[in-house]
Amino acid sequence: LINHGIPVDLMERVKKSGEEFFGLAVEEKEKYANDQAAGKIQGYGSKLANNACGQLEWEDYFFHLVYPEDKRDLSIWPKTPTDYIEATSEYAKCLRLLSTKVFKALSIGLGLEPNRLEKEVGGLQELLLQMKINYYPKCPQPELALGVEAHTDVSALTFILHNMVPGLQLFYEGKWVTAKCVPDSIVM
Repeated sequence: LINHGIPVDLMERVKKSGEEFFGLAVEEKEKYANDQAAGKIQGYGSKLANNACGQLEWEDYFFHLVYPEDKRDLSIWPKTPTDYIEATSEYAKCLRLLSTKVFKALSIGLGLEPNRLEKEVGGLQELLLQMKINYYPKCPQPELALGVEAHTDVSALTFILHNMVPGLQLFYEGKWVTAKCVPDSIVM
């Protein structure tokens, strides 16, 4: 998506905050660790596991609910970097507006009432926006590693704020195709 209405400087702040978070010492990041076994999926985590093809998934991530504001748990949001909460909160508001525009365009394209799809996924009150920041640390044996294995996102819409590093692939017409890196765009 281009001309999406999200200010480029805000997108850069979000990317910088994520980069700075993953640059912190492990002990600092662990303060925000999730606890998958206890059902607490929000927070910092690491995936270092073999997938079905025998490749090693090699990814750190930070995952949390960002919208609606009254359902967020700011206690698990990083305090460092200092701009993380503000930048992410502003970005979430912009993404919420973008979601409405996209749902409206898709509804009209399908011959439905303009607000139909958004209404079906929860409307203005119940639609949840979750954010996952991925970080792929340098791997000592890159030929054995894969960032994230092939998967299907479970969300109605997925917006990817990329850092101009190619790697995202989509399964299209029976083959894997690398997504284009277009400056200031969001992959949907």
